[in-house]
Amino acid sequence: MNALQKNQFLSGQGLASAAKASAVRGGVRPARLVVQAGRIGPGKDWEQRKLTKNGKPVLLDLHVKTGDMVKVIAGSDKGKVGKITKVDRKSGQVVMEGVNIRTKHVKPMGDEEEGQILRTEFPIHHSNVQHYSEAQGVVSRIGHKVEGGKKVRYLKKTGEVLAN
Repeated sequence: MNALQKNQFLSGQGLASAAKASAVRGGVRPARLVVQAGRIGPGKDWEQRKLTKNGKPVLLDLHVKTGDMVKVIAGSDKGKVGKITKVDRKSGQVVMEGVNIRTKHVKPMGDEEEGQILRTEFPIHHSNVQHYSEAQGVVSRIGHKVEGGKKVRYLKKTGEVLAN
């Protein structure tokens, strides 16, 4: 295809003539649009959020819950200890008290309202935190066991049972 035909093809004009010209001259055929379930928009496969067959995002299994005491083991806030205030199972991120604080500029919504500069906690990935025992001051992985007919979570290093 020459430049004029490419421009016509890209602008949506003369599709039949562009296809005929490519078939006659043995040139490159116009690309077909391929639509697949779960793939919306550009980007790599790993940048896309995984979807169920119903088109809803797959929820991740996380090792932390809201209210757990954890310690940051990686990142700029490494070593800080705090409680988990929010868990997002779609993206695998958690929000902790006093960790990953950033400045957010908020525009005014109405005529009489003023803009603000807020310092808020932003999420970090759940793999960057580990459960923390306040009693003994150590980090630990968690395990599951049955106590009194109920399944409970406990710290493997200390044996301390976590509140569910």
